[in-house]
Amino acid sequence: MPVGAVKVPHLNEAYFHAKAAMQLQQYRVATEAILSIPEDNRTKAMLFTLGESYYLSGQYHEAVGVFETVEQPEAQLYMARAYAMMDRPAQAVEWLQKYLGQREKLFESELQLDAALEKIEHSKEWRTLWEKEWYNLSEKKATEAASLLKRKKYTEALTIIDETLARNASSVRWLVLRAKVYEAMGQDEPALESYRAAIRLRSNVDDLLKASAIAFRLQKYPLALELVQDAIQTDPYRPEAYLQRAAAFRAAKRYEEALKDVRFYLTYFSEEPKALYQMGIAETEAGHLTEGIEYFSLLIDRDRTRPDYFTARASAYIKAGNYSQADNDLAQALDLDPRSPEIWLKKGIALHQEDKSDDACHCWKKAMELGSREAGGYIFKYCGK
Repeated sequence: MPVGAVKVPHLNEAYFHAKAAMQLQQYRVATEAILSIPEDNRTKAMLFTLGESYYLSGQYHEAVGVFETVEQPEAQLYMARAYAMMDRPAQAVEWLQKYLGQREKLFESELQLDAALEKIEHSKEWRTLWEKEWYNLSEKKATEAASLLKRKKYTEALTIIDETLARNASSVRWLVLRAKVYEAMGQDEPALESYRAAIRLRSNVDDLLKASAIAFRLQKYPLALELVQDAIQTDPYRPEAYLQRAAAFRAAKRYEEALKDVRFYLTYFSEEPKALYQMGIAETEAGHLTEGIEYFSLLIDRDRTRPDYFTARASAYIKAGNYSQADNDLAQALDLDPRSPEIWLKKGIALHQEDKSDDACHCWKKAMELGSREAGGYIFKYCGK
């Protein structure tokens, strides 16, 4: 069941390898991958990733040398962090001043609690820095709203956010903050609406991916696919976006495209359970039942505590007509999660196919008691009363 290398046109393979290594916290691998790219071909984004890889592997002098060449606020903040880690507060504060002069910056509370910057918080340079007001009233209000969100005081946070947006409806930062509050509250519809309003003003990869995930949860699959496609077009060097797009392709019944995306992801993350699971689902839904069962079996061999692995393999067995194997897997799943309506529903289906009608009806009734509406249809059709 090996996954062969899959190439995506127009991608710099070395840089994608570096981004994947960063996600795996393999910073030295990321460094080597970017250094393998000829200097003349290194973009600002590549250099920023190189600087990050140096910084996160503790090579602060090297990180400073790279970040000095990258003209963006995030690089200035990393310069400040690197100098702080080298116990050079004067240089750290010098770069932090440049960063604080930018329009887009972290909340004050985030900087005050930054693990690297905390190393210089007792220096005279740090105290002098904060004698100046670096944040205007709106930015302070945003900090307050973000703090309320962190403390799960959602109503109070929304009050501040809505009051601000009533005065300035085109503030991307406030729209994203509102989206995060609604998402934390479990209110996906207004969260999606706020993310999309922010995206219309400024297309941002993180916001596109979050909005796509919410649209997927809301079963708005064409929109989910559109948003993740836009994210990949904006920045094709985000490995997780390909796995997210695969799920959207599956929902759109575009199975071969889904499989291509998961195979590409597995080229770099060959052992990742969520990718192997996605591959099993995609293979099963595409009608490649043997391959799907093999992926689920691999996952089960590695971890027998996951009911979803047994349930997914059982679904593939049902499609393949192997009902006794499905029944065995669902029994294992119920041992792990006896209150899952989905498992009871599928177990009823497997038992029905084995002509065990009474047992099947018992399972469907249990599924219905646990909240499955679909089970009611099976009971009406096959269980008499």
